[in-house]
Amino acid sequence: MSKNFHLLPLLFLTLAALACTLGGLLPSPQGQTESGEPITAPQITFEVPQVPTVEFTLPSPATPAIDSIALPSPTALAATQAASPAAECQNTFYPVVPGAQWEYQISGTSSGTFTRSIVSVREDGFDDQDVFSAGVTRQGSWTCQQGNLISLTPASTASVTASDVQANFTVESNTGITFPADPQTGLEWTQTMVYLGQQKMGDINLDSRNEMRLSCKAIGLEKVSVAAGDFEALRVDCTTQLSISISGMPAFDTTVSGSAWYAPGVGWVKSRDAGEMGVTEVVLLSYTIP
Repeated sequence: MSKNFHLLPLLFLTLAALACTLGGLLPSPQGQTESGEPITAPQITFEVPQVPTVEFTLPSPATPAIDSIALPSPTALAATQAASPAAECQNTFYPVVPGAQWEYQISGTSSGTFTRSIVSVREDGFDDQDVFSAGVTRQGSWTCQQGNLISLTPASTASVTASDVQANFTVESNTGITFPADPQTGLEWTQTMVYLGQQKMGDINLDSRNEMRLSCKAIGLEKVSVAAGDFEALRVDCTTQLSISISGMPAFDTTVSGSAWYAPGVGWVKSRDAGEMGVTEVVLLSYTIP
C-alpha cells in the first residue's frame, strides 16, 4: 500500500470539511481499501474554531431625509425585538429561528439522513448543527449583517468516514457572503475562505491549507416537490472551487457545480451537486420552525 493511499481518508475529510454550507453539499467520496472494503467508522471530532474577523462589502443604501424617518414607539420596538431575537439574521429564504429543525435525505454518491437545527441565536449571528445518520456531527457558526448570512466554520457531509481520524480547522481568512439578504433574480455573490487544518490519522500528523472559492447566482422561482411538500422555491446555482494542500501529498484541485432551492419561510428544500467524484442530491423530509 502506498503512503498516498493511507492519506486518502484525510483528503476526503478535508473535501467534506470545506463543503459549501450554503445548502448544496459537496459530493462525498467513499474510500475503499485495495481489497474493495469501504473505509468506514465515523469516529471524527470537529472543534469549532474561534470566530475570525470577516471582511465583506455591502452596497450602501440611500440615506433618507431625516424628516422622512418614522421611529417606532417603545412598545412596538420591544415587541419587534421579542419576536426577532436576531434582527440582523432575518432572511426570507433562510429562517434563523431558535429551535428550528430540518430533516434531510441524501442520495447519490453517498446515502443517509441528517437533521439540521438552529441551536442558539445571538444579536448578530447564530450557531447551527448537523447530526448525520452515519454518526458524524457538524457544528457551525455564522455571523449576520442586515440579513446577509456569512458562514464562519467548515461544513461536513454524511460520509466523512475514516478510521481513527481527528481534524481541527481554523479560519485564516473569510471574505464575501454565503447567502444574501435579498437574492433577487440575476443577483450574483461570492465567498472565499481559507482554512488551516491539523489532521491526525492513527500516528500520522499532517497540516493542510485549504481554499474554497464559492460563486453563486440567483436564477428565479421554480416549483419543487419533495417529501416535505410542494414549494415555490428560489433556485440558486453555485460553483465551488477547492484547492487543497496536505503535507505529504500533491496539491489537489476540484470543482463542484450544482443548484439548491430555497422556499420562503422554510429554507433549503433541495439541492443537486455534481463533481469529479459523482452526483449528490439532498431533499427535505420534514421541518419544524417554532
